[in-house]
Amino acid sequence: MTINRRISAVFFSALLITCGLTTARIGYGADGSHYAHTDGNARYLHHIHLYDANDKRIEPDSQTPYSSVKTCGRCHDYESISHGWHFNAFMPDTEDGREGEPWIWTDPRTGTQLPLSFRSGSKSFNPESVGIDYWALTKQFGGRLPGGPMSSAPDQPAADQSETEETEGESATPEDEATPSRWGLTGSLEIDCLACHGVSGSYDFNARREQIAKENFAWAATAALHIGDINGDVSRIKDGSDPNDEDIQKKLPQVTYNASKFAPDGTVFVDLVREPDNNSCYQCHSQRTIDEHGIEARWTHDQDVHIRAGMKCVDCHRNGIEHHTVRGFPGETHPSGQPMVTLSCAGCHLGAEFAAQYDSAADHAENTHAIEDLATDQLPGRLGSPMPAHAGLPALHFEKLACTACHSGPIPRERALGMMTSLAHSLGEKAHRTGAELPQIQGPVFAKGDDGRVYPHRVFWPAYWATLENDKLTPLPPEKVYEITRRSLRVRNDFVEEILQPKLKSADMKEVLGEDRYRAKPEEWTAEEGDKVAAAVAKAGEAEFAEKVAAALAAIEKETGAEQAVYVSAGFVYASGDEKDTIKKIEVKDTEAIDMIQWPLAHNVRPAGWALGAKGCTECHQDQGLLFASTVTPQGPGPDDGEPVVMASIQGVDPDQRLSWNQLFSNRANFKYVIASSVALIAIAIVLAVGVLLGRLGLKTAA
Repeated sequence: MTINRRISAVFFSALLITCGLTTARIGYGADGSHYAHTDGNARYLHHIHLYDANDKRIEPDSQTPYSSVKTCGRCHDYESISHGWHFNAFMPDTEDGREGEPWIWTDPRTGTQLPLSFRSGSKSFNPESVGIDYWALTKQFGGRLPGGPMSSAPDQPAADQSETEETEGESATPEDEATPSRWGLTGSLEIDCLACHGVSGSYDFNARREQIAKENFAWAATAALHIGDINGDVSRIKDGSDPNDEDIQKKLPQVTYNASKFAPDGTVFVDLVREPDNNSCYQCHSQRTIDEHGIEARWTHDQDVHIRAGMKCVDCHRNGIEHHTVRGFPGETHPSGQPMVTLSCAGCHLGAEFAAQYDSAADHAENTHAIEDLATDQLPGRLGSPMPAHAGLPALHFEKLACTACHSGPIPRERALGMMTSLAHSLGEKAHRTGAELPQIQGPVFAKGDDGRVYPHRVFWPAYWATLENDKLTPLPPEKVYEITRRSLRVRNDFVEEILQPKLKSADMKEVLGEDRYRAKPEEWTAEEGDKVAAAVAKAGEAEFAEKVAAALAAIEKETGAEQAVYVSAGFVYASGDEKDTIKKIEVKDTEAIDMIQWPLAHNVRPAGWALGAKGCTECHQDQGLLFASTVTPQGPGPDDGEPVVMASIQGVDPDQRLSWNQLFSNRANFKYVIASSVALIAIAIVLAVGVLLGRLGLKTAA
């Protein structure tokens, strides 16, 4: 009897445990998902087993890297996550949303700053049309890419959630990349969940980037967690090597795990948070400004007002499990179908009703008085945001300007500042930057967005080598350009420094500065001598540019069989000249391929007192008003800059109308005095007239 009771107890306990585990694994949560839930606000501590790409558990003596797909994907919906904004950058068939910063392929050896994007309607070039495959994109941009379907080997699905659908790698890989040469060696760059969700200080972004630079894609996440040492370098293995060959397998990287990271039960503590820290966002969303003296010191600038108030990036830029992060621009349509209006500037500060009208104001502009009334009567929105008074601001401004036009980005100056971004300049990595590095981005540039309102933008002019056929410019893959032109350009590191800024020989310096001064050090030169040397360097640089670029264009035409090769920079198109070793500028019909590339900026948000217009109407409505009168100059690695472009011209503002408005506002105060004086004189005249009239009536009555 006792034995039977014990057996029954053991069976019943096992049944309860089995049911509990089953419920934890496949029980549906509040959102209908069968993935793991805690459904509480408390942070869940992840003491978990790690698994490799073959779904084999990682032990302290394992030598393979852990896989985020097989590890995180056991409890979380990797399939849904993989289509979020941060992971679908290389996916052609996705919801595009508003134009954002393109991927800029920069090669200082060839003077290239080529904008790339799969987003429809973009002026940037589609990588497939340029001949750049997904592996090359992953190698070039992987350090700023959290991974995803496009960074996965075609024969190794990025997720195993559904057997009825095509895998991401198969469905999104073009036909000409059916068997890429190096995927089998490098492995996949899977979505690394901890790049965003790892606790600040527990995740090493630069260690991950170092592995990606070595083409150790599959090992990058393991290195970032510092749970083991990576020994090996895929970039040293020759193209075409068979990853299944025993000798090649010995050359592939091996992991030596730190046994102290493993608990007795084989689990590893992964320190992570549900809401990413700001530090994770900064890895890809930092910005530095550049003035005439170089990179502006960080300590001279204030942070975004929201960050200073203690907010986190994800307080506004939220997402669900599908990871379509809210971007917060007016009129945003979210793929989830959820209304996003109160996560925009206007929605948060002024409430949903005002924001709904604000979002449509540029298209309809039906009832400006209603908008003005709402601006003063509607309660503030979310997160305790203060309500802006906008005292005396005509409602017309809500139709013509985005909130960010007045409140966001660096304070505008007479000329657009240089800018460096994390995506374009690898901010966050150790380097000796001067601010002159490619790509040459500038801002703020006040241009109209898709909704017709003026937004502050970052801009740059593309520079690349291309073929010109049937009046169409087709950029060449940057790596191919380097291989073709390296003998003719003879640039070791930097196109600009080595071609356009050559070191003058002693004989040249003697001719410029004279026999007595040519040996003087640069710091000993007078201002006049410095100008003479600069002019001589520029002249020598132009001659060398013409000679080397002409030779490079000839090499491209010979190698590709193209009728005409060209080099594009700062809106100019350079082609071979009529004589040997000369070049000439030519006009092209495909102007969109050489025009300014722009994308909106929204941060840092400045304090209200630093907003444009805070000092009064004439801060903008005057001849020197920076919103309209500041300039941006087309720049590039080539020897020529374009003519400065005035912001009013970019916005399509009529010069005569602007002049009239400026005169009106510049004399507004005097006009008020004239009107007030006129009203006073009329009032006095009326009083006197009434007095005279009453006096006459009194006399008549007395008579």
